[in-house]
Amino acid sequence: MSISNNYIPEKINDLNTYLDGNKMIGVAASVTLPEVKMKTSTVSGAGINGEIDSPTIGQFESMEQEIDFNVLYSSAMDMLSPLSVVNLTLRAAQQVYDKTGGYAFKGLRVVEMGRVKTFNPGKVEKGEGMEAKVTLELTYLLVENDGSPLLEVDKLNGVYKVNGVDMLAGISELIRPESQKRNEQALLSAQAEGRACAIFKNRKEQHYE
Repeated sequence: MSISNNYIPEKINDLNTYLDGNKMIGVAASVTLPEVKMKTSTVSGAGINGEIDSPTIGQFESMEQEIDFNVLYSSAMDMLSPLSVVNLTLRAAQQVYDKTGGYAFKGLRVVEMGRVKTFNPGKVEKGEGMEAKVTLELTYLLVENDGSPLLEVDKLNGVYKVNGVDMLAGISELIRPESQKRNEQALLSAQAEGRACAIFKNRKEQHYE
């Protein structure tokens, strides 16, 4: 994704959160996004001065999303069923200053799927918010900036993309079954043959015209 040198990113102007496409009620003004951390193992040996904490590409540790609510009279209870998948979308307007004059706004979209892990109903104090909290265990995370995908992690379907590029393509090519490879090659050959026939037909029609 290209970012204009004319823009100076400033702040999040406003945001909304949605549960299954419906706007959530009572969400606190701040949402801290989950940490994405790959699993690692320690590598040492001849030629290595000490140890290296080596990431295992595409294998991630637990991803948790905490959603804070002002009070329990909110959408918090809609997320608590352990029998259903929580489909959460966060949309934000990023305010940037345009050096050529004025302000501009760029979209931010975060899509998450997972299941409820913990529920903290918070505190009851006169004149204060309850600070209730729902924690989700995520299996899917998508971050888009102004319509361009920055990061996509799908633990259940073997997806890991950065800036739209498949980080696991080399691994998938090595571990998928030979039958799938043959089917894909046959499909590519059929598509190429179809394109060739279409070109030949088009040229033939132009000749008779």
